[in-house]
Amino acid sequence: MSQDFRELSSDAGQHNEQLPRSTSKDEALETAIKAAETSMRALKLAKDPNEKARHSARFKQLLQEAERIKDSRDWRQRQSTRPNGQPAPSNISTAPQTTPSTRTLPEPLSLRKLPKSEHILLLKAGYLNGFKFPPWTDPPAPGEFELGVGEDLYLDEPELSLSEFQEDVLEGWKRPADALPPPTWFPGDRVNLGPGMSFSRKIDLVQDAATDCSVVASLCAGVARAERGHAKILRSVIYPYDTDNGRPLMSKNGKYIVRLNFNGCHRRVIIDDRLPVSNTSRVIHVVDRRNPGLLWPALLEKAYLKVRGGYDFPGSNSGTDLWILTGWIPEQVFMQSDELEPDRFWSRMLNAFNYGDVLITMGTGKMSARTERELGLASEHDYAVLDLCEVDGQRLMLIKNPWCEGTSWRGSLKPNKHSGIKPAKEPAEQSLIEFNDDTGPVQSSRDLLNADEQLSPGTFWMDLDNVIQHFESVYLNWNPGLFAHRQDMHFAWDLSASELGCSKPRGRFASLNTHSQFTVTASKGGTVWILLWRHFKNAIPDVATEEEIARGGFDIDLTGHISLVAFDSQGRRVLLPEKHLEKGWFVDSPQTLLKLDDCRPGAEYTIVPLEQDLIATEHTFTLSVFGNSPLVLSEAKMKYQYANTLSAAWTKETAGGNAHSPLYSTNPQFTIAVPHTTSIRLLLEARNDELNVHVKLVHSKGQRIQAIRNRDIVFDSKDYRRGCCLAEFGELEAGQYTIICSTFEPHQLGDFTLLVESSQPIQVVLLPREGAGRIRMELSTVAFKRGQSKIAAPLVPQRLTKFYAIARFLDGRSPNDYAQYSSSRNRSLVRMSVESGRGSQRRIHVASNGGEYADSAVGIRTEDVDLSPEMKRYGDMWLVLDRMYAGFDEQEERFSVELFVDQPDAVGCGVWRAWDD
Repeated sequence: MSQDFRELSSDAGQHNEQLPRSTSKDEALETAIKAAETSMRALKLAKDPNEKARHSARFKQLLQEAERIKDSRDWRQRQSTRPNGQPAPSNISTAPQTTPSTRTLPEPLSLRKLPKSEHILLLKAGYLNGFKFPPWTDPPAPGEFELGVGEDLYLDEPELSLSEFQEDVLEGWKRPADALPPPTWFPGDRVNLGPGMSFSRKIDLVQDAATDCSVVASLCAGVARAERGHAKILRSVIYPYDTDNGRPLMSKNGKYIVRLNFNGCHRRVIIDDRLPVSNTSRVIHVVDRRNPGLLWPALLEKAYLKVRGGYDFPGSNSGTDLWILTGWIPEQVFMQSDELEPDRFWSRMLNAFNYGDVLITMGTGKMSARTERELGLASEHDYAVLDLCEVDGQRLMLIKNPWCEGTSWRGSLKPNKHSGIKPAKEPAEQSLIEFNDDTGPVQSSRDLLNADEQLSPGTFWMDLDNVIQHFESVYLNWNPGLFAHRQDMHFAWDLSASELGCSKPRGRFASLNTHSQFTVTASKGGTVWILLWRHFKNAIPDVATEEEIARGGFDIDLTGHISLVAFDSQGRRVLLPEKHLEKGWFVDSPQTLLKLDDCRPGAEYTIVPLEQDLIATEHTFTLSVFGNSPLVLSEAKMKYQYANTLSAAWTKETAGGNAHSPLYSTNPQFTIAVPHTTSIRLLLEARNDELNVHVKLVHSKGQRIQAIRNRDIVFDSKDYRRGCCLAEFGELEAGQYTIICSTFEPHQLGDFTLLVESSQPIQVVLLPREGAGRIRMELSTVAFKRGQSKIAAPLVPQRLTKFYAIARFLDGRSPNDYAQYSSSRNRSLVRMSVESGRGSQRRIHVASNGGEYADSAVGIRTEDVDLSPEMKRYGDMWLVLDRMYAGFDEQEERFSVELFVDQPDAVGCGVWRAWDD
């Protein structure tokens, strides 16, 4: 690098730093022009493609800044917006800097006082895979790493598990002096080769015989941040640590303590320094290709893998790994999402990256072997992003494949019409600065950058368009220091528990009634981030069967998906996952992030965790909330003070279908007594979420209803809804009512629960089913011929008895085919009565519907009537069914009739016959 180039780079940096300190518009404009000119001259002298890209990006940004200052009344330096919605500090320039600031933002701590139950939960969560990981309190004392006289080196047992392949190539677990550099790489004289915590060359970490690409990609991303001049956040978690020199120290007794973030808090992970050494050229642990004696990456990897179960690591994602290694907030961005806005995504990412406030890694999806060969990318593999820049209008990412023998992307660049570094301009646009570039076009395309021989194997530049096309997810881990406040809450979610003898409803159609729910309030509003993180559990949970244990590979942490949803509901519990404010993606990662922008000051938002296909056992979680004003995190409140939960079922006798079904009145019904006017809501939830359900409250004096009239309906849940439904009413007056619970089709069987919440105390009781306590007598079918309007059957009472009768229209089709009942124009209106005598001696003892004719689609019913042999003094007893045809022509019709009697053999019924008054 020439002296002239170094001087120009330094001058450009000084001009750039002077820009925000300008005291007038003219001074700011002059400084921006000088900085742009200096950057242009440095660009012409640059030889390294990375330097060319850096100065090209700087030149373009300064040129745009000069244009902005000239045309804007507000000429002062723009304050860039941070990813948390807060402006960047005014003393930090938004333009790229030659030497980034090494400032360290303090990490916010949760000040919420934990109840005893949460303390116990955190302590229990520290027992994992046979090891104990207590919460982190203070850094360990230096004496923990001293080797006393006569003491042996520290030994951590048992040894971490290895995969079958790793076992095959394992030579043994060896101390660093025998493990680093890898013996097969340096088989001869190993004097002065290592191990050590310092390095002389640029770090180049790779994985080989381990399946922890996400871990190594995470380490690479963290190392790249430090190499750009930012604070060293990875190595600072390993003890013993040299604060003055910013690196771990070699432990004298072979013991190391690592501070990792998992299962609700930072925890203390103790390891020894033994590493698994291979007897082949394959390396089991992470290794630095350029500094093969560097020890701390292998120690950090070992501590992480101890938490996750061993070197036979089933896989993770780098967003999760960086959260554990650094405590930086993970966000997963799906590249194929319709919601992705590439310009906004790039701007947000680049801005934070320049500040050192985000770590970026990426993951591919499932690809065929042919696609892998054609692209040079690996299927379901994590990559690290080492750098970002904009060159000639191209948004480029420097990407590293962490595999030791990893391939590089083989894609080609679309032709770029801009051959130089000057930004494209409209013909009428007048630039402030005209440069006479007689040196020809500057070679700064992505392909020329990839031709740089100094790029390490597996490292390549890719433009954003191809990243979106070929990668499934980008993982962004954000500096928690971007936020000033944080609150944590720890909770358990028991998915194995049963409720009233039945398993709890789960899945996309279930209600939120059994979900833990929380309320979040930011005193000054603004942006609030909510992170749900799932605690790791033992590799073989209690619910694992013998077959699953024998088969192996059972990992509870990789099963199922989680998400978060937010509601603007005044901090009250929500019953249905609808009308939400924000909802996150379901992810199989142990963490999921939900971001709320523009929160109102003091507003209470309800946050609800969601799950799909988690193992049916108890899971524990932590909910962490981040914001820039004081936060309050608590459990969500019930909307109403009183709640009643009842259990019932649709059976063969009570599955009546919807209101158009003739069996509707047989559905389960509840009587509800309301002493005072109350607000009320009803949640009906079926155990089988394939059922479409409905709930209705009607006027009925608390009695079982037989027919529904629109004027009787107080409120209902509107359309039938799969799995569960909700009905709510603001002011239900005092009185007695009936609640009817139905499925859409008749004869659909299943259990359900009815939750009744109210602002005033009420009583809810399940009514006996139709005919409960009675003996059911099914009479022969009533068949009206053309021209007939009345048919009767003789009743012969044997003893004093009480009974009622029900008649329903039949049309010969299946009872499940209820659609024909939606119209009465093809049916007669009917009436049923119990009579004695004839002519002038005729006496009606009881009649359906108060003696009025009614539609028989849903059945007509008499009230209870007492019948005894003494009633024969009035004449013979008859059960009479008469019709009033509502169509144009009388036709043949058929009806079913049932008697419900309170004693066996108490009444006989003869044959139906034509009847005349």
